[in-house]
Amino acid sequence: MQLLLIDNNDSFTFNIVNILREIDGCNFRVINYDELRISDLDEFSHFIISPGPMKPEDFPKLNQVIDHSTQNQKPLLGICLGHQTICTHFGGKLYRLDNVIHGQQRKIEIIKDSAIFNNLPKTIEAGLYHSWTVSPDDFPDELEITAKSGKYIMAVQHKTLPIFGIQFHPESFLTPFGKEILINFTKLR
Repeated sequence: MQLLLIDNNDSFTFNIVNILREIDGCNFRVINYDELRISDLDEFSHFIISPGPMKPEDFPKLNQVIDHSTQNQKPLLGICLGHQTICTHFGGKLYRLDNVIHGQQRKIEIIKDSAIFNNLPKTIEAGLYHSWTVSPDDFPDELEITAKSGKYIMAVQHKTLPIFGIQFHPESFLTPFGKEILINFTKLR
């Protein structure tokens, strides 16, 4: 397994790196978005799109990463910005929250079985750091919602491909099961 972690200029990326270092058999490389070359994607079996500032349209190369994952059926996990990018790539819409959620822990209800949530309880605590969220209106047909917090979408997966998005931050200390989620992702083949 050779994982590519795409760093979208976000300090949380270093927390993800620290968790990946603790996972047995996880060989990974970090490439900053600005240095990402689509021609390099063939060397990797798994992709993580990190959190980041701004919105998906500010990171157009990420759509090519999603296309590569889709065409080659390679596991992809989007975190926060990465989650939003996956959802908009397949036709979803974002909206700005009335109240920004930064550094808050919320209960997340896992509402559908998902490989990244294997062996986790149906309710977990998770750290949120976002001001935009995916709209449930006109939700993409190719994706399914796997977790929510109240009315907010917290996780999605593609219906037929190993593509997953989580709005919350598994690398945050506010997400006690975060490492387990990343371990589950690295086990995908």
